[in-house]
Amino acid sequence: MKNKNPFLISGYGGSKYFCDRKEETEQLIRLIKNQVNVSLFAYRRLGKTGLIKHVHNQLKDDKEIVCLYIDILGTTELGEFTNMLATCVYNEFQKNNTIGKKIIKAIQSLRPNISFDEFTGSPSISFNISSKSQNEATLQQLFKFLDDQEIQITLTIDEFQQVLEYPENNTESILRTQMQQLKNIQFIFCGSNQKIMHEIFNNAKRPFFASCTPMSLGYIAQDEYSTFIRKMFESANREIDQTTLDFICSWTMRHTFYTQYFCNFLFASKYKKIDLKIAQKIALEILDTHESTFFQYRNLLTTPQWKTLMAVAKEERLLQPTATSFIQKYKLGTPSTVSRSIHALLEKEMILYNTSVEHPYYEVYDKFLLRWLEKGN
Repeated sequence: MKNKNPFLISGYGGSKYFCDRKEETEQLIRLIKNQVNVSLFAYRRLGKTGLIKHVHNQLKDDKEIVCLYIDILGTTELGEFTNMLATCVYNEFQKNNTIGKKIIKAIQSLRPNISFDEFTGSPSISFNISSKSQNEATLQQLFKFLDDQEIQITLTIDEFQQVLEYPENNTESILRTQMQQLKNIQFIFCGSNQKIMHEIFNNAKRPFFASCTPMSLGYIAQDEYSTFIRKMFESANREIDQTTLDFICSWTMRHTFYTQYFCNFLFASKYKKIDLKIAQKIALEILDTHESTFFQYRNLLTTPQWKTLMAVAKEERLLQPTATSFIQKYKLGTPSTVSRSIHALLEKEMILYNTSVEHPYYEVYDKFLLRWLEKGN
C-alpha cells in the first residue's frame, strides 16, 4: 500500500516497521535455540508482544522450530487455558501436512467441540471437561502430543500472571510439573505485572522458582528511536528535524505505544516538512482526543488519589512519595494518606513502580494522561 502509515499501534507488520530491540531479539533467539525457558517482564504497551512476534518472524524459515503463542489475559480458569492452547495448536499444525495430520488426529481423539468463527472461518477448540482431574489429564495429553513429534516447539504464554486469578489454586504446580516432563518444548512466560511476575519466578516457595532465565524490557534508546522515526518519514519523502524528534521522544518518554501513537498521528497529518510547532500542535490534538477518558478516570478515584496522581505526573518520576518535601509541595495531607493513595493507584495500574533501575521510581502509566495532568487539569 502506497504511503501506508509505518507507525503501527497494534499488531506486527514485519521487521521493516519494527524499531530496534536488536539485543533482546538476539538474546531470545539464542535462548530458544538452546531450549532455555524464559520469564519475560515488560510494562504494558512497552512492546513485549511485538518483540515475541518479531522473534517468531525471524524464526519462521527455521524448519526445526515451531513457534506457538497464546495470550491468556482473557481466561478465567484452567479449562479456558486448555481450550486456548488446543485451538492454537490445531490452527498452527493444520498448515503442516506431516506433523499436522498427527496432531489434529490426536486432538480429535480427545473428542473436542470444534466451532468456526463466522467472520474469519478459523476453528476454535473446546473440551467438555467435568472435573479438575480430567482437565489436568487433557492438558497433559496435549503437551505429550506436541512433545512426541520430535520437533522443537517454543510456546509463549503472554500475561502469564493471569494464572494466579484462576480458581484452581495449584495451576502453577500443574504447569510446572508437566513442564518438567517435556524434552522438546521450551516456554516463554511473559507478564506485565512486575510484582506478581517477581513473586511467581523469584519466590523460593513457589513452583516456578529458578525455572527460567529472566529477561525484562526497558525503553528503547532515544538515538535508536529518533533514527527509526526519521527513516520512516524520509521513506515517504517527508522531512522532520532533530529538535522535533527530541520533543517526541521526551514528550512520550519513549514508552513504545505512546511514541508510536504520536508518530502515527503526526504521519497522518500529511505535513511534508515537520517542525517543533507542528509536533506541539499534534500533542494538543492527542490530549483533546483522550480528554473525555481522562475525566472518567477522575470520577473513578477519590480526591486524595486524584491529587496524588496529579502530583506524581508533575514530578514525572517520583522517588520518595512519603517525603515531607513532596507532600508539602502538593499539599497532600499526611504520609499515611499518600501511602494509601499510592497503593490504590498501583492496584488500579494508574501508576507504575519501576524497580528494575538503580534508583526505583513511580510514574504515571499512561503517558498521555501524564501530560494532560501536567497542564493542571
